[in-house]
Amino acid sequence: MPAMNKPITTKQPSIAVYGIYRNEQKSIERFLDSVQPADEIVLCDTGSDDNTNQIISQYKECHPQVNLQIYSICVSPWRFDDARNTALSLVSPTIDLCLALDIDECLMNGWKTHLLSYWEPGYTKYYHKFKTIWSTGNLAEHWHERIHARAGYTWKLPIWEILEYNGPEKIKWLPDFWVYHRPVADKPRVNYLPLLEQAVKERPAVWKSWCFLANEYLTAGRYEEARKAVDKALDLETSDKGYLYKMKYLIYKAQNQVNLALINLNNMILHLSDRREAYFEKAVYLHQLGRHHEAFISLQEGKKITARIIDYHYNPAAWDNEFEHWEDQLGKLAGKEGVNIE
Repeated sequence: MPAMNKPITTKQPSIAVYGIYRNEQKSIERFLDSVQPADEIVLCDTGSDDNTNQIISQYKECHPQVNLQIYSICVSPWRFDDARNTALSLVSPTIDLCLALDIDECLMNGWKTHLLSYWEPGYTKYYHKFKTIWSTGNLAEHWHERIHARAGYTWKLPIWEILEYNGPEKIKWLPDFWVYHRPVADKPRVNYLPLLEQAVKERPAVWKSWCFLANEYLTAGRYEEARKAVDKALDLETSDKGYLYKMKYLIYKAQNQVNLALINLNNMILHLSDRREAYFEKAVYLHQLGRHHEAFISLQEGKKITARIIDYHYNPAAWDNEFEHWEDQLGKLAGKEGVNIE
């Protein structure tokens, strides 16, 4: 990650937040509280039939100073990129900087002051930190790219969209700027298979689309199709081999094919040899198999890696107190197997 430049003094940009929503009554008020400092907020309703719009109306009445604009749109056939591009097109052309957010996301406290401090003319996109906080208490962290210049960007792909610029990008990294994602636990799961199958037809060179498709096939119990989708991604030169071998491991694990699952875990470690998370994943699986001594050995191998990298491989459980708990428990279980762990 490039070093973050020092704040500079210049004319402050105008900032807009935009997004799409449908039936977000459990999240909308928290979202609006978070984004209200924006100079403009543009939200597009794609077909809500719950209380979301009533909550928004009440919010506007109680916060007349917030520049909140709501539009009802119809996107048919449904595509996330068309919906997001519609919302983006409705942002005032005088806006300098945009934040694209979902309604179950919110921004860090003081986000506007922080962003204004590090904004520089000429930069087209800003990478920032993104943390998912699940209702179970589990966490996930990685870099994301939701902050971009108003002009020149377009969303592409029907699902798991990618943001494309119409010229050379100039990117700045903001390691202290956070977006928080809090998924609603009981929200109905939508079948995205048709959209993902369309995505890989449109852009077969986007390896992540193949990976997401494989995950959908895995969830549906269509294991052979899941494996073929992963293999398509593995054939792409730019794909993340470690991540994809983890996906193959999960496919074989779901089929109780232990040897093939372990082979793919080892392949994951081969490609992510500098990541503690890979060894931790193997340790957890071996523990589930009742092979506690091997699990403890894998955990100890991972412990040797002390460089923590925050990206989509990052697993908080492989660090700090939770890791120490695993180490303690696996050590005890290995000891019960008659193994000297000293």
